[in-house]
Amino acid sequence: MLRLKCLNCGLTVPYKGSKGDLCPRCLVREQRAVTLIPVSDRPSLRPMMGSLRIRTRVEGELHTISVSGELDVASAQVLEESLAEACAAGAKELVLDLGGVEFMDSTGLNAILQGRRLCEAHQCSYSLTPAQRPVERVFEATGVRPALSFRRPTREKA
Repeated sequence: MLRLKCLNCGLTVPYKGSKGDLCPRCLVREQRAVTLIPVSDRPSLRPMMGSLRIRTRVEGELHTISVSGELDVASAQVLEESLAEACAAGAKELVLDLGGVEFMDSTGLNAILQGRRLCEAHQCSYSLTPAQRPVERVFEATGVRPALSFRRPTREKA
């Protein structure tokens, strides 16, 4: 089914044929005109170039979320939801494996920082594995690297 979604507040409404709809929640609460974007609940028949792929592995209270592709304005919310699900599931240790991330913008960086705050609120340790060089530059350029805990990547068991 095709729906319209607000990237600002997350509101999802049924699609009624108009591509110019504005988010009613943002209009009322924030007095902001935010355009809703069309989204589908049907999986794509072929993966999109640069899309974000997330895989979660659970070993007791250790949750490892492996991310690959592009972590940006179009995909950051998906990562935030995955991090929230892990915390809600009772994770005591959460590792965000960024080894496959090829690109990250400020929205992606914000999702990672939100994950840290969420884990702190749930008394869950939060660490990251290093990303590819272009993404590592974002951590260095913004100065947030010291605020995050990095660890060596672990090899996956076959």
